[in-house]
Amino acid sequence: MTKKEAFLAAVRGEQPDVVPVAPLIHGRFAHKTLGRSDWKAIFEVHQMIGSCYHRGPLGIDIPVTLPDGYAYESGEDRPRAGGGFESDLVIRTPGRTMTGKNVWGMIPDDPLVGKMVDYPIKDRDDWLAYMDLLEKHIAGAGEPDYSMLNEALAFMGDDGMAGVGMVCGYAILGNNRSMQGLMLDLFDEPDLMGELFDLERVRVARHVDAFCASQTEVAWLDVCWATGSQLSPAWLEKWVLPDIVLMMDKVRQAPGKYAGLYTLGPIREYLPMFADAGVHFVETFEPNEGNITLAEAKKLYGGTMCLMGNFDCLVLAFGSADDARREARRCLDEGMPGGGYVLATADEVPANTKLDNLKAMVETVQEFGTY
Repeated sequence: MTKKEAFLAAVRGEQPDVVPVAPLIHGRFAHKTLGRSDWKAIFEVHQMIGSCYHRGPLGIDIPVTLPDGYAYESGEDRPRAGGGFESDLVIRTPGRTMTGKNVWGMIPDDPLVGKMVDYPIKDRDDWLAYMDLLEKHIAGAGEPDYSMLNEALAFMGDDGMAGVGMVCGYAILGNNRSMQGLMLDLFDEPDLMGELFDLERVRVARHVDAFCASQTEVAWLDVCWATGSQLSPAWLEKWVLPDIVLMMDKVRQAPGKYAGLYTLGPIREYLPMFADAGVHFVETFEPNEGNITLAEAKKLYGGTMCLMGNFDCLVLAFGSADDARREARRCLDEGMPGGGYVLATADEVPANTKLDNLKAMVETVQEFGTY
């Protein structure tokens, strides 16, 4: 099987000839290794170590035309006192301008690390202005742009899984308000937040429809900010699960399409909801921050969904090649039996990862991950 064929077989819950290995290489490690952070650089790093590209920075752009006086834009980059850079995030309507601030480049050895230090949404009036912008955004949405995705599909061929990413409404709203602020608003303004989530779900639906009409087979919905915030199961069911159900209702009606979730944190209590929604896969099963082992998840849900992840990222950065081999063997022992498993890292591959450790992980899977 090719890398892509093996990956798709695992996503379908089947048993490929060898366990797919797809560490979550993002821009930071690609930049550290090659000096570039685009999807091509990430794919090239996968080629260097023999793994399968999955969950890189690929998406389907839906261009939007806004009326005069409305904008959602980033300002110009400028040097920051003390090192690094900063830029403004501006949300503008005819009656209100909201400004936040991003900073990055503070860590010389990991310059792509960034943080939003000021969020543009700060109170109820800001939310009302954002709702006005969001309504205009929905009305002004154009046709999906598949150019980047189609280029990636042609470039990777069967050596990678050029899937597309989508973001849940919880993360989009939290990115403009902060996670802490959003959670307080869910308590204080549940009716207003319900309206906002309903509008964001229209955007999610459009991206799911675009995926279903695309040439790729796999999509993932990023819900990691929700699961990582350790929402109660009741809150996740209320504020996040509707996006997941919407996605899966559409994807299940599209032949040859598969969709799953990118999660972080303790997800034990959420997994029954994910299984009932019919997701094809769940990642990342963190061994340090999680609250369910891969072996237990395999026993409970292995016949229901593909499991991805659980390889301890810290081993890649601070361990030896032998440590990486032992960690890969552990993951294979717990996740491999019966198929339906992709050996992936339990979060992003750190920028200070040792390339030899990644190669050792892949070589171990090639040796011991055959069925």
